[in-house]
Amino acid sequence: MILNLRLLLLLVIVSVGAQAQTVYMKPHLGLRAGLNISSSTYSPNFIYSLKRQSHPNLGVFYRIRNQKWVFQPEVQLSVRGGTFKGELEVVRNNFNYASFVPVVGYILTEGLTFEVAPEFSYAVNNLRSVVPLRKNEFSMGTGLRFDFMDMAEDFSLNLRYIHGFTNLSTSKTESLYNRTLQVSVIYNLYKKK
Repeated sequence: MILNLRLLLLLVIVSVGAQAQTVYMKPHLGLRAGLNISSSTYSPNFIYSLKRQSHPNLGVFYRIRNQKWVFQPEVQLSVRGGTFKGELEVVRNNFNYASFVPVVGYILTEGLTFEVAPEFSYAVNNLRSVVPLRKNEFSMGTGLRFDFMDMAEDFSLNLRYIHGFTNLSTSKTESLYNRTLQVSVIYNLYKKK
């Protein structure tokens, strides 16, 4: 009798654990919001000290998981750019971008994913800086996503460094690149039974 109760208890625990695991395995939508801590590199720079700026980021994604691999296309709105401070002027580079980000992730351990995130961005505002600028930018992000378990299973935390590869300056003698640290809280819209 006690053996049957133990087997029944084990079966219940395994089935509940399997249900919890399948929630993470299913494709789902998600929302993300957070903070960009960004700066710009400028060369040749003789008169400006370069400062960081903090700006929001918002996005939506669709996450598809296959065992250890994740594909997560995202659409984001974010503000990037840094501040150039000179003796007589301060130039705030507020670049408002709409971005498509096809994230590829590898699950290191359940709840922790390493991400590679190429970004294709387009500036949705008129760009003003110390040099004439182009509106398109290609960047590469790398980071970690931490999925909370149990009672906070709908939430995740994402930390990503985004390195701009596109010289935003249209001048042949100057260069301007974005560098961004992005911290986001994610709300996963899991389909519950």
